[in-house]
Amino acid sequence: MNWVNRALIIVELIIAIALMPIVITILIFFRPGLADAVDNLVRSMVSGPNAAMIQTISVGLAALIFVIAILLLFLELQRPSIHRLRVQSVTAGQVEVTADAIIHRLEVAILQIADVTQVKPRVVAASKGTVDLFVELETGPEVNVPKKTEEVIAMAKQVMEEQMGLKVGKVQVQVHHALVKK
Repeated sequence: MNWVNRALIIVELIIAIALMPIVITILIFFRPGLADAVDNLVRSMVSGPNAAMIQTISVGLAALIFVIAILLLFLELQRPSIHRLRVQSVTAGQVEVTADAIIHRLEVAILQIADVTQVKPRVVAASKGTVDLFVELETGPEVNVPKKTEEVIAMAKQVMEEQMGLKVGKVQVQVHHALVKK
């Protein structure tokens, strides 16, 4: 999402840079004509044969822009809870690991467990330097769920604590069974 935001900002800045000299020129040299055009536009919106339709369209467009702006603001503020986690077991310096690196490591490790066909881990920074882990797991339909979840939790804790140097807080596993192909 970060590259999308940057691309949008760059495009907006290029448009603004291109349009501002034109707007300044129009405001300086064509003020009387611009004032008459705006005055006629406002009069046609307030009174005239199509005033109700123009006002309805204007209110609809304003409402649409308002809803889109609120949605974009909400999406912008709903950031992932972590980008980097500090490794607690390193004392000689400060080491941070990205959430994507943790997720990739967990995916590779958990997919090595027998009967696991898909895994979608998600990590969330918890209090006091711990990391909570949420794992969506897809297994075969004949798997022993308690035994398999214990294996997954043990593997996840081993990867997080021993290989990544992170403290594991809460671990939640959701198990989905793959459909049997006939």
